[in-house]
Amino acid sequence: MRALYNLPAPAKINWFLHVTGRRADGYHTLQTVFQFIDWSDSLDLVRRDDGAIRRIGDDGLPEDDLCVRAARLLQSATGCALGADIHLRKSIPQQAGLGGGSSDAATVLIGLNRLWRLGLTRPALMQLAARLGADVPVFVYGRNAWAQGVGDDLQAVDLPTPWFAVVHPAHGLSTREVFAALALTNLPQPPTIYDFAEWLKNTVAAAHTGSGTPSGALQPMWGRNDLQQAAQRLAPDVALAAQILREVLLRQGQRARFDVRMTGSGSAVFAWLDEAPQRTLQAAVLQDMPAQWQGRLCKALAVHPLHGWVDESSGLGGAAAAQGRHAD
Repeated sequence: MRALYNLPAPAKINWFLHVTGRRADGYHTLQTVFQFIDWSDSLDLVRRDDGAIRRIGDDGLPEDDLCVRAARLLQSATGCALGADIHLRKSIPQQAGLGGGSSDAATVLIGLNRLWRLGLTRPALMQLAARLGADVPVFVYGRNAWAQGVGDDLQAVDLPTPWFAVVHPAHGLSTREVFAALALTNLPQPPTIYDFAEWLKNTVAAAHTGSGTPSGALQPMWGRNDLQQAAQRLAPDVALAAQILREVLLRQGQRARFDVRMTGSGSAVFAWLDEAPQRTLQAAVLQDMPAQWQGRLCKALAVHPLHGWVDESSGLGGAAAAQGRHAD
């Protein structure tokens, strides 16, 4: 196999994000639920026999970005003598809380594991992913997940797959800066996965009865995003994006199940749509946004599109992957 083309790297949203503490090494402990959505970057991986790891294409990212670091880490950890040309086509905005860079790195790990015929299992790839960043392991895990710790203690959860309206203001946010602006005082007792499961069961039941709330009188989703206030202090456009999205939904008569919330450390915000979006909604979201902002209607995914490419225990990943194509 010489190459893999059009490998998807999907974005994620955080249904909620609870900051539960801070470790002695400075990392914050979290509690969240990750869900993949169909806003994706795309990668081509071409095998090199000289061992070089090379970026190709003009995407404006640094030469030593997370994709290159992922490839070099996998090469070093396995002693592989092969290399790769990496062509990344960006669609997911950067510094948005959508996990684009982490997802790209995970797709590189998954793709090169196959292209180089390394046969690393999912747990082995996840160990490498954790060395690249807190959000990378969930994309290798490949399932929507309840996460704790620094984000790498994962437990699969079956989530509904609604449509989301996502808006990203032009102003991106550094995760490090947002956490630095966070005031850790009077942290509430964190809920449990069982609390979430009970709420989710009731929410899914309500969805089947069509009991969504008109967008003018929205209730918050379960939990909260503890980073949202800090993010809004650093970038007031986060609050503005949320307000614009609420107004567009109301004007379009689009029912939303819950109020708008920021994902991750921002700056993107999202709303869970109670029904399939009307055809006019995408145009309305784009029309009402300031220049350089991005808006998109996204379908939630049940699993990562490359989930079947990684074996859980031994040998090479399964051959029946849903996306991507290869060239011999």
